[in-house]
Amino acid sequence: HYYLLTEPMSDVGVEWPVVEDPSRHTYIRPEGGGLMVGLFEPEAASWCVPSIPNDFSFGEIEPDWDRMAPFLETAMGRVPRCLEVGAKKLFCGPESFTPDLAPIVGEAPELKNYYIAAGMNS
Repeated sequence: HYYLLTEPMSDVGVEWPVVEDPSRHTYIRPEGGGLMVGLFEPEAASWCVPSIPNDFSFGEIEPDWDRMAPFLETAMGRVPRCLEVGAKKLFCGPESFTPDLAPIVGEAPELKNYYIAAGMNS
């Protein structure tokens, strides 16, 4: 999951709503005096499929600017004012979706009467 934080923008208020635009794979909301431009890629890149490191929790991955630039441009076109200010940060963190995007739902094979609903949270 990616999101870009803009530099502060004097005309952005905390009372602004969250704007979701599925056609641009984005959501935009006020954050830190500027805007957060969140991206959901239609074809996400996998990360650590064989095994997530044991010490990894709520971490950050090096962003792929080249791959994400077209998505950012499309998303920021929703609020062109974003293009007039700098970017503070482009964050990239892993999502908890399964590689095939199908959630895991049902009884755990290792533990009777223990049910799982996982792989569908961002």
